[in-house]
Amino acid sequence: MSQLIPILTLQGLAGIILLAGTLLVIAGVILLIATSAKSDKESIGEYKVFKKRSHYFIGLSVVFVVIIFVSLQFLPYSRFQNDADEVVTVVGIQWDWQMAHGITNKTPHQFLGKNEISLPVKKRIKFIVMSDDVMHNFGIYNSKGILLTQVEAMPQYKNELQYTFNQQGKYTILCLEYCGLVHGFMTATIHVN
Repeated sequence: MSQLIPILTLQGLAGIILLAGTLLVIAGVILLIATSAKSDKESIGEYKVFKKRSHYFIGLSVVFVVIIFVSLQFLPYSRFQNDADEVVTVVGIQWDWQMAHGITNKTPHQFLGKNEISLPVKKRIKFIVMSDDVMHNFGIYNSKGILLTQVEAMPQYKNELQYTFNQQGKYTILCLEYCGLVHGFMTATIHVN
């Protein structure tokens, strides 16, 4: 039962709102079926069809709600935002990524970092991601070209992303938000040792 109690994070709140909206829609459809079946009893055959249809709808609704509750535990997000083992500040600048260890109190325009960084394996890393100019998207790819995680890099806003690198290797950072002419060359590298 403790797995089904969501922590009120942003994702948890969105899930609760989605569930409440789904239940309201189901209740509205049930109300419509109930009121239309009462006024549409001209023939016994039609009444039986409407009655069966409402039973099927109720059954499918119950199955749908159960599937939602069961599948929520398989979301790829951590249930708890643990304290990170290391913090990395990332600033997206047309058309480059700058990264440095630690938290900075500088503005994105004043921030100085490098295009490559080394991080430890099997440690929780918190990336504090922001942009100096336009919208960017900080996407981390493994050596096979598979997107592992991503977060928006927005001007005048700091997004946080926590990720644990489970394997050593070279990870590539790509911008996933079109940001201008040289967008395709906006890359950086994370070395995990």
